[in-house]
Amino acid sequence: MQRIELFKESELFFKTWLRSPKSMGSIIPSSQSLAKKIAEQVIWQPGEKVVELGGGTGAITQGLVDSGIPREALVVVELDEKLHKYLSTRFMGATVVRGDATKLDQILSKHGVRKVSTIISGLPMVGMPDGFREAIYKGGMKIVGPKGVMLQYSYSPISPIPHRRYGLNAKLAGFVLNNMPPAYVWKYTSAADRGA
Repeated sequence: MQRIELFKESELFFKTWLRSPKSMGSIIPSSQSLAKKIAEQVIWQPGEKVVELGGGTGAITQGLVDSGIPREALVVVELDEKLHKYLSTRFMGATVVRGDATKLDQILSKHGVRKVSTIISGLPMVGMPDGFREAIYKGGMKIVGPKGVMLQYSYSPISPIPHRRYGLNAKLAGFVLNNMPPAYVWKYTSAADRGA
């Protein structure tokens, strides 16, 4: 990405944080290192979709594209109107939806998405009310099924969701020091899938 575009992305991200700090996990976009670490954990095959919740300015989305996942296989959900507009322009070919992550099943149904192998969340789960968090994770795991995964990046070494309460296996899949702040990548699978 050119320096001017990188500046625009950072400026938009920071302005969004100023408008609604609780909806953003950080004051600057995620690093390329974090995007690469997340992409390494994605399960995807042709015919499947990868869903990203809270696309922000697209740092993680770009990492998925750079890893070889075609834009047509990506569904990016972003609630903020300005970020949604930016993502729609930046990632033509991907399905970029302005919507609420707690209603993911309705969003995917509306867009004819049937097979999802991985859901990635950049949403700030730690400060989120239990009801919203549960709706996102229970709904997400139902969508990916027993073979799929949910990935969550966070700035805490402790699982950002109470996985045992939701009947999930949790695995710390990576730590990225080269991110501001340093980030942890958590991988969640169905408790029925003991091989994860």
